[in-house]
Amino acid sequence: MRLRSIVAINAGGEMDAALASQADAIALVLNDADQPVHGLRTAAAAAIGQVRDAGKHALATVNHPRTRLLRDDIEAIVAPGLSGVFLPHACEPQDVRDLAVLLREFELARGLEPGAIVVFPVIETARGLLRAAEIAAAAPRTAGLLFDSDAYANDVGARSEESGPRLAYARGAVVAAARACDVVPLVVTGGAEVHFLAQHGFGGALLPGPGFVAQANAAFSPSPAVVERAGRELAAYDAARGEGAWVARTGRRIVDSHSARKARSLLE
Repeated sequence: MRLRSIVAINAGGEMDAALASQADAIALVLNDADQPVHGLRTAAAAAIGQVRDAGKHALATVNHPRTRLLRDDIEAIVAPGLSGVFLPHACEPQDVRDLAVLLREFELARGLEPGAIVVFPVIETARGLLRAAEIAAAAPRTAGLLFDSDAYANDVGARSEESGPRLAYARGAVVAAARACDVVPLVVTGGAEVHFLAQHGFGGALLPGPGFVAQANAAFSPSPAVVERAGRELAAYDAARGEGAWVARTGRRIVDSHSARKARSLLE
């Protein structure tokens, strides 16, 4: 699933500009406490088909399991057009497992393949950051981690920033945890820092509107040099496996199964 640019929209909000943009996905927000939750669910359920028909991935940001709102969120939105769910305030692996159980229940009830709807835990606290790798590995349907720098800065008592050294450790830790678990690291951004964030290792961004979609798509698309290197490493690995070896060498680099999976995913 390519998710270079994801536009966040309150369910029921104006979607025309986002649908007309080149965004890879639209995230319908259900966890806004300032809006009636029943209305958000109804609007999100109606919008999923529109997003799918526009050729984009339909995602949803749901409420945390401990709010006691999650089950009704999932019941409202699980449908063939839903690609994935963002789980805010993921602090421990059990948060992901609770969501995964509900998704499986409604997938089976509605004739969908179990695991078809993927999960993106949101890392926005120090507790979540320290367990990011465990959270990423908590359920097979986890497809990525989303880092929210504003929420994280608030949690640790820091001033927020999207670039610079202040939150560099947290950004790097989320990227490392996601990449180690073969899932994609995503980041919440206002849009202006997408090129910096791509250089930091993130694979896509959650944007507040369609204004920075083109920049995000360019920033998070692999360069020709990166694609060429991935092809070279994958060819070397496949050749080595054909000869019975478990790793390949390209120059001074070792290409193991983990590296080969990443290269294959990039080329696909």
